[in-house]
Amino acid sequence: MKRLGMLVITATLMTSGCAAFKANDLPTLDRESYAVQNQQPVKVYSSWRGREGNAAHKRHFDAAIRASGCCDIVDTADQADIVIDGVAVDHSTPGAAIPAMISGFTFGVIPSWAKLRVHLKATAIEGEKEYKYDVSDSATMVIWLPMLLAMPFTGNPLTVEQDVYQNTYRNLVTRMKNDGLLTN
Repeated sequence: MKRLGMLVITATLMTSGCAAFKANDLPTLDRESYAVQNQQPVKVYSSWRGREGNAAHKRHFDAAIRASGCCDIVDTADQADIVIDGVAVDHSTPGAAIPAMISGFTFGVIPSWAKLRVHLKATAIEGEKEYKYDVSDSATMVIWLPMLLAMPFTGNPLTVEQDVYQNTYRNLVTRMKNDGLLTN
């Protein structure tokens, strides 16, 4: 039984040679740094386009807006004080699964990597004023046996994708806040 436990621990360590490195092109923001205190919430309508699911980008943006405490999300552009038209540009590595499988089959001896890049372009319209935003950040995931030593000192490979998405949308909301769009 003790030998089986050691075998499981050894196998786990041998196959976990994965590390994630954030590019940190944008500052890392916490909720307090982009929170907005309004007497009346600003009504925001957003529509998002992208190669992958549009609903996912709208969900990420709406979550960042709600977390800032500034706004109410409305269903139509007619009800909104601010209309946001966003485009999510996909720069990911679609063929990364094949090298990752090869790396996995060799227990990390043959390295592979994939880059995630979140690139958002948004146009915000408030009355007659139009504001344009362009934000992007990225992360690289590396599968290679020596990454076993680097993993504790880098981003968690299981959560880095979500962290990069959240931080990019938070930076977009912060830029809108700094332009005075989300305050009344």
